[in-house]
Amino acid sequence: MLVMASIILGAFFACLAGYWRRKKQEDEHLEIFGLRRDTFERGQASNFCDRPSRWLAIKTQDITRVQEALGLCNPTPCTWIEGMGRMGDRKLFVSPPLDGWILVVGQGLPDPADDIDRFYHFIMRLGNSLGAVQFFCSNRVLNHHAWVRAENNRIYRAYAWAGETLWNEGEMTAAERDLGLRCFEYGEQPSVFPFSAREAHFANAEKVPLLAARWSLDPSAIQNLGYNPHSGISGDLSNR
Repeated sequence: MLVMASIILGAFFACLAGYWRRKKQEDEHLEIFGLRRDTFERGQASNFCDRPSRWLAIKTQDITRVQEALGLCNPTPCTWIEGMGRMGDRKLFVSPPLDGWILVVGQGLPDPADDIDRFYHFIMRLGNSLGAVQFFCSNRVLNHHAWVRAENNRIYRAYAWAGETLWNEGEMTAAERDLGLRCFEYGEQPSVFPFSAREAHFANAEKVPLLAARWSLDPSAIQNLGYNPHSGISGDLSNR
C-alpha cells in the first residue's frame, strides 16, 4: 500500500509540476505580445492562430503609407490580437512590419466573388500606390479562392475562382506549379468530371496559405517570425 501510495503521489506531483511549467511557458509567450492571461482566457485571442479568409501582403516597412493608401478611417493603435478581435463588416487590421511585409486582414477587404471589376480596381489602386502588393482569399466552405500578385504597376499573376473562373492573368508561377495548383481557363466547364473538379477546388483553397508562404507570408505562421510587440492599426475601410 505504501508503495502504491508513493507511486500515485509521485505521479500527481509530476503532473502538477508539468502543469505549472506549461503555464509559465504560455505566460512567457503571451508577454511577447503584451497580453495578460486573463485577456487571453476570455477568448479575445482566439483568432490569433486562425487563418483569415482574406488578406493582403504588402512589401513595405511603412505602416503609415499603407494606412493612407487604404484610406483607413477611425485608425486605432492596437496589438495583432486586439485588432483581430475587432473584426467587423468593414474593419481592417494593419500589422506592423513582419519580415519585410505588412499584412492587412479583415472582412473589409473586397471579395472577388462579389464584384470582380471592383476588386480589380482596388488591387490596381493599391499597386500603383504601394508597389508590390499581394492578395489571398480562401473560403473553406465554398472552396472559393484567389491569389493576386501586383508588381511595378502591373498584374504579375492573378487567379480567382468562385463557381467559375473570374480572373486568370499572367503565367503560372513556379510556386503554383510546385504546389500542384490547378487553374481553369475562362469558360472552362470542369463539371464533366465533377468529383475531380471538386477535389481540385478544395485542394486549391487549402493550399492558398502555402502559396502565400512561398510568395510572402502565411498569417497563421507569424508566431514563428519573432513577432515584436509594436502596435498595428485597426480601422474602417473607406468608401472610396
